[in-house]
Amino acid sequence: MEGSSDDHPIIIPELSMNMFELFLSVAYNSWKPEGPTHDDVLDLLRFSNKFMSQKARDVAINHLHERRFQHKPYELLALCLEFSISKFFVPAFRRLVEFRIRDIPGPVRRRLGFEVWNAFVDLKELLDEHNRIVACEEPPIVTHSPYCTDNTACFIDWRQLWWNSMARFLLDGRNPQKFHEAIERFQELGPEIGRVNPECWKMLLQTVKNATAFCLAFDLVEETAQQLSAALITEPAPMLTKAELDTLGLPSHEEIL
Repeated sequence: MEGSSDDHPIIIPELSMNMFELFLSVAYNSWKPEGPTHDDVLDLLRFSNKFMSQKARDVAINHLHERRFQHKPYELLALCLEFSISKFFVPAFRRLVEFRIRDIPGPVRRRLGFEVWNAFVDLKELLDEHNRIVACEEPPIVTHSPYCTDNTACFIDWRQLWWNSMARFLLDGRNPQKFHEAIERFQELGPEIGRVNPECWKMLLQTVKNATAFCLAFDLVEETAQQLSAALITEPAPMLTKAELDTLGLPSHEEIL
């Protein structure tokens, strides 16, 4: 008779030996010294989906979250979509935007699905266009410093300085810089600012550091990620324990059967 002894186990075709051992590790909070591997975590997620184990799901998601920077963002996004995990979808999408399209493997693109991939490609195009606009349009000099004796020369050299430095950093074909990296290099130009008045340079540099122009880009990425998460991910309802069911006066699964 199945389940009567070790020689007559209960056979569940969908449940591998590793899944069952992982479930016992979760149930008794007893793990092997090295902890679960990435494949173990995936098995826990599959187990939780199949057998509706909230605790197994929570353990797996927390493990992934703690080690999220060890994984490529597109790998995390694919897991979020496959197992309906919203916890790190938005930060993973933010990281994904920093990748070049050609660096994302074809099989992963298919796992991301049309909605995420299409949104990512459209967003990359918009951000590239925004980047070119910022590179080509220097922050205006609203007011020159009282110590600036030649406003015209200061303005001309500021425009030239922006195009020859910041624009080149942002649009470098071989090694384009992120905005914060470009700012760090830009502020090192102190001795090479030409006829830009030093006091005007300080004010302009502060304007650039405030990153006002790139707040729009950040907001667009954040809004896109939030909309995708809301539209594509529905977290499974948490299972109630027997104690919680008793508190509510509801029959347990076993009692129903």
